[in-house]
Amino acid sequence: MSPFRANGFSVREHLLAVVRGFPYMCLPGTHGHVGDVYGDVTRKGSLLMTKQRSPQFSMVQIFLLIFLLVANASFLDAQQISPAGVPDAVAVAAAMDASKAQVQELFFTEHLDGELVVEVDLPRLGTATLSLYPHSVRSDRFEVLVDDGTSLVAYPAPPIRTRKGTVLEIPGSHVRASYQDGKLTALIFTADEVWSISPTSELGFPGTGSFHGIVAAQDELDLGYICGTPDPANPPPGGSAGGTQSFGTTYFLTEIGIDADFEFYQANGSSVTSTINDVENVINGVEGVYEVPGILITYEITVLIVRITSADPYGSISSPGSLLNTFSNVWSSTPESQIQRDEAHLFTGVNLDGGVIGIASLSDICTSNAYGLSQSRFTSNFNRRVALTAHEAGHNWAATHCDSSSTCRIMCSGLGGCSGLNPLSFTSGPEGQIVNYRNTRSCLTSQPPELSLPFLDEFSTNTPNSNNWIYNEGGFATTNSTGEPSAPLSLNLDRAGTGEYQYDEIRSNTMLLGGTVPSLQFYTNHSGVEAGEELVVSYLNVGLDWTELDRIVSDGSNPSTFAVNTYTLPSNARHNSFRLRFYTDTNETNDDWFIDDVSITDGPPPQQEPPTISSLVPTSGPTAGGTFLTITGNNFNPDIVILIGGSLVQNLNYLSTTQLTGSVPSSNIPGLVTVIASQNSGSDLLDPGFLYTEEYIIHDSAEGAPGGVVTATVSADHDTVIAGYSLAIDFDPNELNIVDVNDTGTDADNAAFFTSAMNNDLTLDGGWWTLGVVLDFNGQVTIPPSPQSILANANYIVQPTVNIGDQLAVTPVDGIGSPSPTENLLVDPAGVAVPPLLEGGLITVSDTAFIRGDGNGDQELNVADAVFCLNYLFNSGTADCLDAIDTNDDGSTNIADAVALLNFLFSGGNAPPPPYPNPGSDPTPDGLDCNN
Repeated sequence: MSPFRANGFSVREHLLAVVRGFPYMCLPGTHGHVGDVYGDVTRKGSLLMTKQRSPQFSMVQIFLLIFLLVANASFLDAQQISPAGVPDAVAVAAAMDASKAQVQELFFTEHLDGELVVEVDLPRLGTATLSLYPHSVRSDRFEVLVDDGTSLVAYPAPPIRTRKGTVLEIPGSHVRASYQDGKLTALIFTADEVWSISPTSELGFPGTGSFHGIVAAQDELDLGYICGTPDPANPPPGGSAGGTQSFGTTYFLTEIGIDADFEFYQANGSSVTSTINDVENVINGVEGVYEVPGILITYEITVLIVRITSADPYGSISSPGSLLNTFSNVWSSTPESQIQRDEAHLFTGVNLDGGVIGIASLSDICTSNAYGLSQSRFTSNFNRRVALTAHEAGHNWAATHCDSSSTCRIMCSGLGGCSGLNPLSFTSGPEGQIVNYRNTRSCLTSQPPELSLPFLDEFSTNTPNSNNWIYNEGGFATTNSTGEPSAPLSLNLDRAGTGEYQYDEIRSNTMLLGGTVPSLQFYTNHSGVEAGEELVVSYLNVGLDWTELDRIVSDGSNPSTFAVNTYTLPSNARHNSFRLRFYTDTNETNDDWFIDDVSITDGPPPQQEPPTISSLVPTSGPTAGGTFLTITGNNFNPDIVILIGGSLVQNLNYLSTTQLTGSVPSSNIPGLVTVIASQNSGSDLLDPGFLYTEEYIIHDSAEGAPGGVVTATVSADHDTVIAGYSLAIDFDPNELNIVDVNDTGTDADNAAFFTSAMNNDLTLDGGWWTLGVVLDFNGQVTIPPSPQSILANANYIVQPTVNIGDQLAVTPVDGIGSPSPTENLLVDPAGVAVPPLLEGGLITVSDTAFIRGDGNGDQELNVADAVFCLNYLFNSGTADCLDAIDTNDDGSTNIADAVALLNFLFSGGNAPPPPYPNPGSDPTPDGLDCNN
């Protein structure tokens, strides 16, 4: 037996069992003294998260523990870090308060648009690809203040490390994370599961590089986190949750002020930057919990205070109630009372009395009592850290404990108890309480959905559009300028005073610029601005840092016209969190800058001159519409619309400032109509503009007998010069079979390309035939406009099972054929496809079909037919079809018919008139008939 194991357990397992002997619990407080376990609580409705007391250890146990720790320290170190530098999975699981964990080395790929991609192996799921983009939980007013023991001092905010995204393989999933230098902390949410990821170097395993611990929430240990004080006697009622989220959702924006005490600063390595990153990481996770479709609450941090001296206003207060009261008192006094917020939260590193790890007041968002605190570093498990702060914020939102419900998660009185934290979510009761309370909070602002391109703001109202500009300090639209491109208003920015930060500023909403080649354009003017003073233009880059794009410098004059400013935005602006910012760098309140017609487009910026139409190709098309159209001209903008005869061009595609494409709309009548181009900068009229023509493809009707062959033509009635065409004809193979498609005697006779495909198989989309024709590869041969141009002959066999008198449909239909579907089209010499109107025909079934000259009715012409004719004429023979004996079609039967047939058969004479060579009815009226 190993000297380090006893009774089947390793020394390390004994030590881990001892280390895990400090469970936690959440306690709502009441007035007055709650007892030694909870400390003094003087705020009504306050709620506390607390650790349960561990059992007492005997002196023998303590001595044994010390002995084991000293004697086996080197053993533990060797077990936790393998020779290869890979942390031990059991030790990582213990550090993450879990029964098991996976340890993986992660490798990251960063793209130009800010996307971070990493592949992870999630326990019980398998491979998952995380796609993460930079995401800020900072408001536009965000500021870091450091308490150095004497005052609050402004501190430069570090780069944003927080991100959000999805698991690419799991629809509906979402991820909240932070990333820096190859280290990822993340929460992965799916519909019913949660995983947390932490760098092992931050779990007590230094030098482990890119290794990370990954834990499924269902493997987290329930360490007995409970809440020991009952909820209020009359908790807020539950309610129904919100609707389903979709793209373009508007969120309820909640501003939160954050305070991090000295002990929390120490827990983050006594680093201001690490403290900021840690707080933002937790709030990012909390926001992920609250942004779900049923709640739709989002968070922004306005001010984050970091206390870097033990002389902070909280000292080492360990009583939860006293600490909450002190926090409230501090933030009710200047300068903290001036911080813009809807609620405030304290991150404390103090080990609170009685194992308390959280406390919050109930139902107080948007009031002066909206306070809560979290002993956030009570664990290294990121899921539980987020759950703790989400729980305390839930109390601020009027949520109470839900232990008596069949399902209870975040708001369980025992953190991780009830139904657990897998998934990390509010159940229906607390969610309803939150939503009901949210709907009563008038202080909350709406966070409008992101903007897509093209973007254009002409500042047509006095107040800038709050969906376009979500942060505005002093900007308003005015008529005080001259020469506005979109008169009478333009945006005015100046100064509110002469103080350092009293400049006017406006920032746009988020814009979706990923995958675009964006152009920014705007017009500026100035009045009273001294030479050298500036209007500063900046944008939010892919790392979510404001980057200066340009400074528009005043020459000291008061111009009568606006100047245009155009930029192709750089690659680090081409992401889906882009924002635009204007602010003034002036020194007086009467230094007025004016801005108008701000636009961002994918491609060239919009023109300000009215459009002009120079040509259409083609200039005509059928009334059926659908003709592909190319429009050329000048000054086209992406917002342009084209009307032909009063109807919008369909599928209009903006290619450039000089070219558009689209599909001609249909028209009820043929003839010339006007074409109108219209956009914000003006319009143009082309009259006459476009000629609507009537083009038809017609499958002509014919007549045939059961079992016989019938020939039918397909023709066109067209105003278009034809250089080629395609046909697609549908029929029922139970009634007809196609046997041949040819150009004999048609207008396509001797075409350069004449190729057909035929199908009579019921199992392959039924009966059809298709045809493609190019009259001449050099374009020299065409078919001129005509009321009837014969395009093809189609020979069908009439099925012998059809009935006399039936009419069998043969119909031009678009989209049939194989391997590629074919459409019925006429094509002009320029290669423009003209979709015609389509008319079908009927094959009428009769019993009078015959072949001219085939007197004996055997479907063949030979010498036997001449003998049959002579036998009928001179030997009293019988004949069923005198029309067939009438070989020369002169309306009578005599010796000339036999001579004409023999001359055709043996001397190169003329072929018999129709119906020949296929059966058909007699096209010539006479006294003869069949079935005599």
